[in-house]
Amino acid sequence: MEKTSILKPFLGAIFIYLTFLYLYLFDHLTGMDFALLLLLLTVTNIVFIFVTFKLKALRRAFLFSALLTFILFNYEFSTFILDETESIVLFYQPSEEVVPNTGVYVLGVGSAELGKGATLHFYNEADRFENITATNNIRYRSKNDGIFELLNLKENSVEDMRDSVQHYLSDTNSEINEFLNREDLDGNSAGLALVLSSILHEKKETNNLGIGVTGAINKRGKVREIGHVKEKIQTAARDGHTHVIVPHGNLKEALKAKKDFNLGIEIVGVNSVEEALGVIESWNSPSN
Repeated sequence: MEKTSILKPFLGAIFIYLTFLYLYLFDHLTGMDFALLLLLLTVTNIVFIFVTFKLKALRRAFLFSALLTFILFNYEFSTFILDETESIVLFYQPSEEVVPNTGVYVLGVGSAELGKGATLHFYNEADRFENITATNNIRYRSKNDGIFELLNLKENSVEDMRDSVQHYLSDTNSEINEFLNREDLDGNSAGLALVLSSILHEKKETNNLGIGVTGAINKRGKVREIGHVKEKIQTAARDGHTHVIVPHGNLKEALKAKKDFNLGIEIVGVNSVEEALGVIESWNSPSN
């Protein structure tokens, strides 16, 4: 039997899996449908192992195919649990000056995943920024991130921020350490603000402004893009910050939010911690 013929069951299983995955990601299948179809594909391959029992080469091909689909089924099994998440609510979270008297405020956004039929009530409805409908694409990315972090194939975003901030600063003060060890901490977008706060505090440089800051950093101090910039710009304006620093990669989105909401704030995008420090110095110069 030709080698290509032996590979057909294996390649066919991959093609069918990718078809199911495509239909799931574009919301044509529920998570339950996706998991059951993968189970059915696994069972079908097992049946063909016995059907081709006397054809050793073909039986081996279906054996590998069955093993592959069984692994894929176990990896994707949890997708049906994700069906319960119906929407994600983004809401106002007050900015925070982690290190007192530095004038650098961490811009954050609260978020909550809601199941089917669940609602989130606010005393002030203006605190609700956006209701995002949970699509299978969003659910799937979240699931993969969780699995990769569990298998240590991807660093948790909070751990990534903690490692980057502590590596860049070498030594951190008590306020920053306390912030980094919070149990409710989520994401890595406070990294830039924490580093700027520490540097301004240690150098005892004067910053007379209330500056809203958001941005992740790596261990070399390069600033990386973050999410929910539109909501963070709204938070900055709501908390009275007239100046905001964002990652350069998010600048276009931030300026659009400024225009859409007619906000009287100055926004600058930066690529590094050093660049951000230069911006703060420029804003505080007598000629500005």
